[in-house]
Amino acid sequence: MTKIKFELSAKPSKQEKQAQGKSGFIPVAARWVIERSNAWMERCKILVKNFERTLAGATAKLNLCFIRLMIKRLAASC
Repeated sequence: MTKIKFELSAKPSKQEKQAQGKSGFIPVAARWVIERSNAWMERCKILVKNFERTLAGATAKLNLCFIRLMIKRLAASC
């Protein structure tokens, strides 16, 4: 299994916000990718409760969930 390395996204400074004409909270793009993926995973019924005894079994279920999601999207685009 490969390890995923996360890097912190740079927060925009006050000057950058003013240059863009924005103020207040500006979402960081990388964070929303992770949260969106977690929301997609929660839709899989097999992942509602974790009854797996091994990490390999739990990882296999996660992979199956994302494979199913990709197949649904590919089938819808045809």
